[in-house]
Amino acid sequence: MSSKDKIKELTEVLQVLANPIRLKILALLAVKPRYPYELSKKLKISYPLVHLHLSVLEKAGLVKSDYVPGPRTKRVYRMRDFELILSPKVFKQIGEELESE
Repeated sequence: MSSKDKIKELTEVLQVLANPIRLKILALLAVKPRYPYELSKKLKISYPLVHLHLSVLEKAGLVKSDYVPGPRTKRVYRMRDFELILSPKVFKQIGEELESE
């Protein structure tokens, strides 16, 4: 992966994580999978707003959703396994690649 690709990927993930509502959603999903209406009640924000943030998190690959069968099909969201490493070493590697271009 080129340094430009690494910077682009890092920028996208950090932009997603820069929102406090999304961080709260991730923290709640780290405890257990949840339905959007549960998150809405817990965070005291509207269902459409929760759904919007879940869509952003899902697009970024940080959460996934599954359909739960029943009389009314529902979606349950869970956190995906991911690791985000930000260290001087990571930035040094990117910087060295940029210097050699």
